[in-house]
Amino acid sequence: MKIVMCRTMLIMAMLLTVAGCVVFQPGERSGMPVDMPGRYTLYTGGDKGPDRWWQAFDSPELNQLVDEALTRNFSIRSAWARLRQASARARQAGARLIPVIDYTAGAEITRKQNKLSDGGTAVTAGDEVWNLGLAASYEVDLWGRLQTRQQAELVNVQAVREDLDAAAVSIAGEVVENWIDIIAARRKISILKRQIRANTTLLALQRLRFVNGVAGALDVSLQIQALASVKAELPLLQLYKRQSVNRLALLLGRASADGLELTRGTLPELIPVPAAGLPADLLAARPDIRAAGLRLRSADWEVSAARADRLPAITLSARAAFSSGSLDLLFSNWITGLAAGITGPLFDGGRRAAEVDRARAVAEERLNDYAGIVARAVKEVENSLAGELRQREYLGLLEDQLNASRLTLKDARLQYRNGQGGYLSCLTALISVQNLERKIVEERANLIKYRVLLYKTLGGDWTGHLLSFRPPLLKAG
Repeated sequence: MKIVMCRTMLIMAMLLTVAGCVVFQPGERSGMPVDMPGRYTLYTGGDKGPDRWWQAFDSPELNQLVDEALTRNFSIRSAWARLRQASARARQAGARLIPVIDYTAGAEITRKQNKLSDGGTAVTAGDEVWNLGLAASYEVDLWGRLQTRQQAELVNVQAVREDLDAAAVSIAGEVVENWIDIIAARRKISILKRQIRANTTLLALQRLRFVNGVAGALDVSLQIQALASVKAELPLLQLYKRQSVNRLALLLGRASADGLELTRGTLPELIPVPAAGLPADLLAARPDIRAAGLRLRSADWEVSAARADRLPAITLSARAAFSSGSLDLLFSNWITGLAAGITGPLFDGGRRAAEVDRARAVAEERLNDYAGIVARAVKEVENSLAGELRQREYLGLLEDQLNASRLTLKDARLQYRNGQGGYLSCLTALISVQNLERKIVEERANLIKYRVLLYKTLGGDWTGHLLSFRPPLLKAG
């Protein structure tokens, strides 16, 4: 008997020693699935810039808006919830590595009455049974199957955290862009109202000139048309401003823009241009790229788990049962058992082999997803660099055009007053100046947004401080 027990204990010790060895541990992938350019077409020098780059605008109003969005935005809250889900799944996977112990308890009380045939007093008999049971089971992770699944879930937790960081990068950029849109709309509305007043004054002057016989009816009609055209722009600008405010409120996690007070009335100066670095820097700087790489790694671990699942599994179980007709003697009557079993696939119709193929196909999909995200990231940086360069050139040309239009307007007015030209040429120059004044405000805002886009596309490590913006859990009603 002792020899058998010693052998059993020796076998169990060997199994526990071997358990945890990951037989099919995935190897490290070498090389990049996509050709990375050595440098960007347009290179930008300069400093790295502040971690929270929007603070370079030096606007307490904007800083407060971004902080509120990082805390209350619905997408951010959902990302936190997905992170908690992933953490729970990882804990579940880790729980399979330790023994499971269950208990059962019960009591049964019966009463039986027997009435005598001679009519005597009935006899009542009772019976009480108390029972308690404990059962433990443990799968020996002989091939590391359970560990690989846990590792896949742990890596997935990191990927979901990177998703949260990616959402924060996107939301912060959208808040800044909407803030700039609102300021630009306000500025354009202010310019438009000034132009309406100027055109109204010109109309009054033309009518006076017509009464005095200096101007013709056509001159008055042309000025009426110019005034109506400028007035028609106002409702659209007011609508755009309202829509921008509503979009900003939604980014802040609000259903309504009520109470959203914005005071800035002029466009901010351009913040410093960040150093673009090299395309390879995006692999570490962009959270969406990091998330895709981690999901690829998680898929590799799932392949290892699927391969290990094709091998036999060893399960240890133990049971103890206590039973008695009296509660004080419950632990006096007991029975215990210890068992070990091995299960393995003999014929499953190819299900496990198909699971390995499926897991490998998922890993291939993740690899292509990773390559696509890397390529798109490089394209986005290239587009933002080129966009800012061309936008700056375009804005310079518009300012040159505005200066030329102002000179044309000055000459046209002088000729009109001297009777050397008609009012149409004067009015055409005026309309050109007014359109360009509004256009330049819009394009200056676009230039600032290109700089914001560059910061967004370059990523950054400021999202490591997101724990300070973690929203409180919402309570169910």
